[in-house]
Amino acid sequence: MANIRERSFPPVAERAAPPLVETMRASIANADVVSFDVFDTLITRAIAQPTDAFALVKLRLLATEAALHDPRTIDAFPELRVQAEQRARDDKEQDGHAHREVTLDEIYAALASSTGADAALIDLLEQTELAVERDLVYANPVAKELFELARAARKTIVLCSDMYLPSAEIVSLLRRCGYEGYDALYVSCEHACSKHAGTMFAYVAEKHGVAPARVLHVGDNLYGDCMMAREAGCTAMYLPPPAASDRLRTPWNGELPFYPETVAAIVAGLWRKREHDPAHAAPDPWEQLGFRVFGPLFTGFLLWLAASVRERRPEKLLFLARDTHFIHKHLPAFLGVLPDELAGDYVYVSRGSLLLPSLTDFPMQRLGHLVSGKTQSPVRRHLRRLGLLPDPFVNVARSAGFADLDELVPNGDPRMRVLLGKLHHELLRAAAKQRPLAARYLAQHIGDAKRIMLVDIGWVGNIQASIVRLLGAEHAGVEIAGYYVGVFRSAAENEYPGHTMHGWLTQRGDPAEIEQFLWWSGGVEMLEFAMTAPHGTTLGYEETPGGKVVPIVESSVTEHAVARFAARVQKGAAAFIDEFVSAYGSIPPETLSSRAWAAEFYRLVTDPNADEAALLGDLTHGDVAGDTSIRLPFAPALERRDGDERKRVAPCYWKAGFIVRNDLESEGTGFCEDVYLALYPEVAKAIADGHFASGHEHWRLHGENEQRIASWAAWMRSARKLLRSGR
Repeated sequence: MANIRERSFPPVAERAAPPLVETMRASIANADVVSFDVFDTLITRAIAQPTDAFALVKLRLLATEAALHDPRTIDAFPELRVQAEQRARDDKEQDGHAHREVTLDEIYAALASSTGADAALIDLLEQTELAVERDLVYANPVAKELFELARAARKTIVLCSDMYLPSAEIVSLLRRCGYEGYDALYVSCEHACSKHAGTMFAYVAEKHGVAPARVLHVGDNLYGDCMMAREAGCTAMYLPPPAASDRLRTPWNGELPFYPETVAAIVAGLWRKREHDPAHAAPDPWEQLGFRVFGPLFTGFLLWLAASVRERRPEKLLFLARDTHFIHKHLPAFLGVLPDELAGDYVYVSRGSLLLPSLTDFPMQRLGHLVSGKTQSPVRRHLRRLGLLPDPFVNVARSAGFADLDELVPNGDPRMRVLLGKLHHELLRAAAKQRPLAARYLAQHIGDAKRIMLVDIGWVGNIQASIVRLLGAEHAGVEIAGYYVGVFRSAAENEYPGHTMHGWLTQRGDPAEIEQFLWWSGGVEMLEFAMTAPHGTTLGYEETPGGKVVPIVESSVTEHAVARFAARVQKGAAAFIDEFVSAYGSIPPETLSSRAWAAEFYRLVTDPNADEAALLGDLTHGDVAGDTSIRLPFAPALERRDGDERKRVAPCYWKAGFIVRNDLESEGTGFCEDVYLALYPEVAKAIADGHFASGHEHWRLHGENEQRIASWAAWMRSARKLLRSGR
């Protein structure tokens, strides 16, 4: 961690640049009237496109009684609302009006006519649309600065809008955004003229008794605000909006398109709002990453959790340390508040503190988590990790095939399995010694509750299984349901009758490629970093003089360094959540629960840019569950090229980051023996067993037809294809 350098990303926003301010000053000097466009200039919405707001009307009403009476109208409202506006404009034109400007009431009259909806539902839809507008709008700080410049120059200020909303509603929206002190507001639907048609500019000049040349108009639309203003003889000033963000997709999420598309619109709108803010013109790159990537990700998880809590109604909600510290803090904002009958505790646990005490039998697959890792550790370190003093067992280690306790153990070494088998009585004895304190600590938090909901980052269910075993017969009536960011297929081994596991982003039924390309190639470590708590891992438990069992928490300089970077990421994520709750908090969480919130996270894991690879590449992650003393970098930069670069990708946590950071994608797409054997260990075993002479022989006979990957360039292509198409 000491090698991580502070880096900066390119600016995402700028305050009104000095040339723009100077242009405004010069133009004001030659104007008597300064005119501003309203929507997308003075004020804008925290949504990608104005019509995306109609989807939010649908989401607000889906869980209401109105949806029971007329579900078709509410479900189809986004499309019906667009069609109704078009129909109202067409009717206006057919009636002989010289313009196509319509009011909101006329639009909803057309909607009533086309759907047959009763007056009560039409009024509810219209009022909900107005409420959505109020929640979404915010002041464009660049335009606000120019507005105040015009006020300081004591110019006549008028506001012009091509809009169907009534002027009273627009005045209210402007007031919410801090705009006061203008002289007039002209709305196209009330004055039968528009900027788009070019008729509003002459109307404004005549109303204020000035020549068009003495009117300066400021707006964001090149045609309506600039070209048509100049054709009318006015001076026009273009205020460019922030660049539109790409809408990211998660095509494999199995949801109807409406939901991921709406989520993408919300995320793009909140990104744009931040880019509008001059306070973030030169952001901390860690905060920026938190806002853009982990803010949406955490929001999606919190929405899913909130919907699950409302549906399941547990008696006790347990947030498991240390990956849910941030989630524990922010979930109440999505539930309103935790219901009075629901208690939520933050519980200090870890695989290292619970796995050994929970052993009542000898499950080798569970013990394997404590003796695995990418680096080779000596036998004595593994024994200490399992709670045993090593020296008395030197002869046992030798009988298992080790030279001594200091011999390094490769990951997956079969001798380790033999050694654990020989020590199983000692391990069970150590487990029995640690079990009482661990069980009492859990019982302190569970109390008399019967329906328990665990919240954690997830993966294979080791901690939940340990908790079930530790509670034992004394809590036989307890039902534990785990709710996790992700649950992998191997979690089935840890699910006990009467207890369940639920994954949000990944579930046991997902394609194997999802785990391979997203999670086992950097997603796990990336998310565990972003969710790191401001405290160390739980090492075990001890009893206080008063008889209470409390956790023993590790204090590590390296861990603190990781936590400091994570805190900066979480600061940005918290800012996104605050913006989301402010604009969208009134929408029921179950209607916005979607895996599409993870789109940018998936993109980061599988297809990072060079800045992201450099920023995150030197972060480190613990090599073995329950032991943070050995940490490896996510995607280190190669100090030299020695021909073995491609071999080094396989053991890296973040494979795409390593490939991008070290430009290995340019190494070519031809067959690479080292890559092939690293990706397919079963092939390496088949070679060792004499079934094939080489990896290339296997690839030529089988792998090519099976579309197996044989180069890191091909690996990147496959990851990107998965991101785009889900296949």
